[in-house]
Amino acid sequence: MLELTLIFGFVLVVLFAFVLPIVIYSIRTNHKKKMATFIAEDGRIDAQTLEEELIEVKERVAVLERIVTDGQYDLNQEIRRLESV
Repeated sequence: MLELTLIFGFVLVVLFAFVLPIVIYSIRTNHKKKMATFIAEDGRIDAQTLEEELIEVKERVAVLERIVTDGQYDLNQEIRRLESV
């Protein structure tokens, strides 16, 4: 019975001294990899969103430039028209 207790104690010591740190290190490393992937994907999404917004803003500016540079557009005439209404 004493031998069984010693063997069981030795197995527990080996388990806690060697196996448990390896398992904890593995879990932590896996977590860090997942977080790095998540952060990288989040950055790509933000860059993509910003690029889409930039394209939309450029299109809107182009429309405004066409309106303002159009020969038929006269701000004073529009103001007078609105005042008479």
